[in-house]
Amino acid sequence: MATAVLAGELPTGTAPGSLTCQPPGPPIINGERATVCRGETVALTATGCLGTVIWSTGEQGAGVRVTPYQTTRYTAVCRLPDGCVSCFAEAYTVTVGTPEAPKVTTETPVICAGDAATLVAANCSGTVQWSDGSLIGSSRTVQVEQTTVFQATCVKAGCASSPSAPLTLRVSMPTVPVLTRLSGGNEVCTGQSVQLNAGQCAGEVRWSDGGLGVDRTLTASQTLRLRAVCRVGTCQSDSSNVLTISVQPARVTPLLRTTVQNVCPFLTADLAQAIGESFQPALTYTFRTGPAPDAAEVSSPGAVLSGIYYISARTFEGCLSRPVAVSVVITPCANGIAPCLSNPPTLSLSLDTLDQKRGLVCLKARLRGMNATDIQLDSAWTCSGTGLFTGQQTLQPRYVASEADRQKGTVTFAINTPDPDGAGPCVPGAARLAVVLSGSALVNPDSTNVVIKLPDEPEVGRVFIPEGFSPNGDGINDRFVIQGVPAMATVDLTIFNRWGHQVYADANYKNDWEGQANQGIRPTSSQGLPDGTYFYVVRISDGREYVRFLTIAR
Repeated sequence: MATAVLAGELPTGTAPGSLTCQPPGPPIINGERATVCRGETVALTATGCLGTVIWSTGEQGAGVRVTPYQTTRYTAVCRLPDGCVSCFAEAYTVTVGTPEAPKVTTETPVICAGDAATLVAANCSGTVQWSDGSLIGSSRTVQVEQTTVFQATCVKAGCASSPSAPLTLRVSMPTVPVLTRLSGGNEVCTGQSVQLNAGQCAGEVRWSDGGLGVDRTLTASQTLRLRAVCRVGTCQSDSSNVLTISVQPARVTPLLRTTVQNVCPFLTADLAQAIGESFQPALTYTFRTGPAPDAAEVSSPGAVLSGIYYISARTFEGCLSRPVAVSVVITPCANGIAPCLSNPPTLSLSLDTLDQKRGLVCLKARLRGMNATDIQLDSAWTCSGTGLFTGQQTLQPRYVASEADRQKGTVTFAINTPDPDGAGPCVPGAARLAVVLSGSALVNPDSTNVVIKLPDEPEVGRVFIPEGFSPNGDGINDRFVIQGVPAMATVDLTIFNRWGHQVYADANYKNDWEGQANQGIRPTSSQGLPDGTYFYVVRISDGREYVRFLTIAR
C-alpha cells in the first residue's frame, strides 16, 4: 500500500530512525469456532505475517489459545524486524453463550408447614432448571413440610449457567414475640422518639396499634399500651406481653418576657433578655428561627436583628418544652454601632473525614455572625488544587486530590464571607486550611496540616504500564504514566493507531503524554487523538522492550 509523503515529513507508519519503512499488511485471524460456553478454550491463528504477530492479549506468535469468560473481540498486528507495524487485523469475535445465573426470589421466605410458596427465577431467557429435578420453569409454586434450600440454573443453546445464590424456604411455627424498649426510660417526653423491638419472631410482627415490623420508632404524644403477635403464613402466635410507654406532658418554657429590644448604641438585641430572672440552671435553652424542633438554630443569640424567634428548654432527661415565640424590636440609635461590629462574621475551617486510599478530603466550616443563607457559598469557597471540588454550595464540601496535587504536595482551601458594609469599618470573615499530601501516615486530624497516604508505588525493578488513560482534563489519570523505570534509565515511546500509522513518538519520554499527536500529517501539540485502541512500543535504555495495546477513553 503506497503512502503519500509531504515535504519535511516522515511517511506515516515509519519506524523511528528509518526513512524507508514499508508497513506490512495486517495478519488474517481465524479460529476453530466462534461460539463457546464459558470456560471453554478456543485456538486462534494468524496468517500472512512475515514478522512477529502481536495479539491484543499481549501474547506473541502465530497462534494463541484463549479462554474468554465473556464475548470478546481479538485482534493483532504484524511487526517486522525493522520495527514497521501493520494496521490492526480485522477483529475475530468469540461469543460466549453461557447465560448468567438466574436470580431466585420469593415473597414468603418463612411459611407454615404445608403452606404454598411461589419461587421466581428471573434474568434467564433460556430454560430454568431447579435443584429439585422435578421443577422446570421460571416460576413454580411449592409446598414443603420442612426447611428447604432451592437453587436454579439457566440453560441456553446448550450452555448452563452457574447455580443461582441459594434461597432458603424456612418452615417455622410462630412464637410469641417479646417486646422491649431499645431507647428511652420508663417515662419519655412528649415528642421524644422511642425505639421498640419485637424479638423471637421469624415471621411478620403485627402490633396492636396497627404497626408492622420487628423494629419500630414511635414519637409518643400520650401514654401507650402495646401488644404484638407473630404471623407466619396462615399461622399466628398468641399475643405478647403488654409494653407500656408513659409520656410526660410538654412543659411550658419559663420566660420573663416575650418581647425584647436593643439597648443603644447597639442595633442588635440579646435573646437571653427574654429568659432573665426565669433562668433555671438545670435547663438547657435553645434558640431557633422556627417553632419546629429541627428548625435552624440562631447562630448568635446574643446579637440578633428584628424578627420572631423561638425559645425552648431541654431538661437533663432530654425533655423539650413547648417553644415560645419571642419578638425582637430594633429601635434606631443616634451614632448606633453597626450590627456587623457588635456581632462580626467569623469562620472556622477544619477536617471532617478523610479517605486515605482514595485521597478524599471532606471539610467542615462553621459560621458565626451571619446565616449561611446570607452568602453565596458556591462562590465563597476557593481551592489552590486541580482536583475535583464538589459541594461548595454547603458548609461541608468534598475534594478528591489530583495527580498534580500529589506532585505539588500541598492544597490550600479557603472560605470567605462578603464584606458586610462595603467601605465601612466592618470586615468579612475568612478561614484557611492547608492539606499536605505525602506518602507518610496520617497526622493529627485536628491540626491545620493533614497528610494523605498515597497508593503504594510499584515494586522496585518492576515496570508498570497502564492499559489506558483518560486525558479529559479532570486532573485524574490525564497522562500516560509508566512507573517503576530505574532512576538513570530513559524511555523511548512510540504510539501507532489501528491502521499502523505512527501518531506519537518521544525518544526521551517523561510521563507527560496527554493523548495528543506529534507525528503524521500536520501534527500539532494540542491535537487530541480520538478515543479508541492504540498500539505502543516502549523501549527502556536498560534493554527491556514492551509492545502492547492501550485504550484512550475520555
